[in-house]
Amino acid sequence: MNSVRYALWMKEAGYKVLVYAVRDTPLARQAAMQGLEVRNVQRNRKYFDVLSARRLAKQFQADGIALVWFRDTRDMDTLGWAKRFSLNSFKLLYQQAMQFGVSKRDVFHTARFRPIDAWVSTLDFLRAQVESATRFSKRKIHVVPLGVDTSRLKSDENLRLPARAHFAIHSDVFLFGVLGRLDPLKGQHLAIEALIRLHQKGMHAHLLLAGEATLNEGDDYVKRLHSMVSEFGLEEFVHFKPYSADVQHFYHAIDVFLLCSKGETFGTVTIEAMSCGLPIIGTNSSGTPEILDSGRCGILVKPDEVSELVAAMENCMDSSKREEIREMGIRAKERFHRLYSKETSVKRMIEIVKDCIK
Repeated sequence: MNSVRYALWMKEAGYKVLVYAVRDTPLARQAAMQGLEVRNVQRNRKYFDVLSARRLAKQFQADGIALVWFRDTRDMDTLGWAKRFSLNSFKLLYQQAMQFGVSKRDVFHTARFRPIDAWVSTLDFLRAQVESATRFSKRKIHVVPLGVDTSRLKSDENLRLPARAHFAIHSDVFLFGVLGRLDPLKGQHLAIEALIRLHQKGMHAHLLLAGEATLNEGDDYVKRLHSMVSEFGLEEFVHFKPYSADVQHFYHAIDVFLLCSKGETFGTVTIEAMSCGLPIIGTNSSGTPEILDSGRCGILVKPDEVSELVAAMENCMDSSKREEIREMGIRAKERFHRLYSKETSVKRMIEIVKDCIK
């Protein structure tokens, strides 16, 4: 979806945009649904797919392509060869989506990265990884966070009552929320465990879990979550809701946003919560500390540390700290508009594109 969003935004900015995608993939379907022009291509191998590279080189030249923007590392090698075969007739822009786990300073990876003209990391910590783990030219690395279009979130409106009614949750209860696929790595079980401990202390908060099981991975985790809830008699307090594209209901309904993941490279849901000025509790790992400005725009807790999560949730419910928590949400919203809005991101990406193809 990020690829489709940026394709749409660049088209809105006046660029002619073509989406190259394998037929009937989510990318191809979403791009077509959004009215983008789609070129169907064959699925390429990750390495040394010379035939696919030659076909792409010819197609790019026929379409007059000046720059190819990609996110999937599977395409990196093939696009590098396509660029060579086209005698460098187009530029390559790579928008980094994943962290580096190991060093890639060897000859193979150095050659693989060389055709890239602009490497875009979403956060400074990712840029630092690229600089330390590769031999890629530092002057070609840029930091541009993923942008969020807040128009669909209606973040400047007060829609708390209709949002609570949408989920059939009483307007007076204190509501924490987790948004995302139901998966152990997302940590919904930690949120439920923390809620159990709050109730044992007499703090009867509610929890909204919006999301569904990971496609094709079964429902064992979902059953585990429901079992935890029923074991402690919390059916009235934990609300399971399916994911909906109308996510504004979720953000307007909750009082505090929880990010319980072991680590999010770039948590788009965290950015969306910031745009709504919500208090945020997030794990102190991967990109979240940078997004939350080292705790100025949210409360950071250790991954898998339920006791820290409980303490943070207690702080958010403490009436004596209400103003402090509210100001944290205000700072988060200000930081969002300064760094993470659609307008800020697109403006910076256009500067990079222009610099590449000038």
